[in-house]
Amino acid sequence: MRRRDFVALGVAAISLGGCAGARYVVPRVSEGRLLLPLSELEQGGQAFLQAPGMPRPIYVRRLASGEISAVLASCTHQGCQPEPVADRLACPCHGSEFGFDGRVLQGPAERPLTRYEVAVEGTDLAVLVDGRGPA
Repeated sequence: MRRRDFVALGVAAISLGGCAGARYVVPRVSEGRLLLPLSELEQGGQAFLQAPGMPRPIYVRRLASGEISAVLASCTHQGCQPEPVADRLACPCHGSEFGFDGRVLQGPAERPLTRYEVAVEGTDLAVLVDGRGPA
């Protein structure tokens, strides 16, 4: 079995099993921001945010450093949706792999995932999407 086939099979199996704990959350949308209660992120350290009309979700994850990363879950190779697998995001279509911060770990993708700025606003995490991307 080729490595890419193995990665795709592993992603499919994890996807069927609930994406290793990543769940889909419908955020509140307000003035170019997606808002998520911080308590939602604390439940597993990661989530896919998908507001109505978004073609692909934004993957949000608390990194080991404590920083929160938000990246568009759309592979820069051909637009498939990467899924969290162990310590990375893996694209099931052609085997590209990305760090949770969006950097390319393995091609064929050559460009990093689109990153979004995040801020803590009271008890909410705000993903700033105004003018950058699908929301």
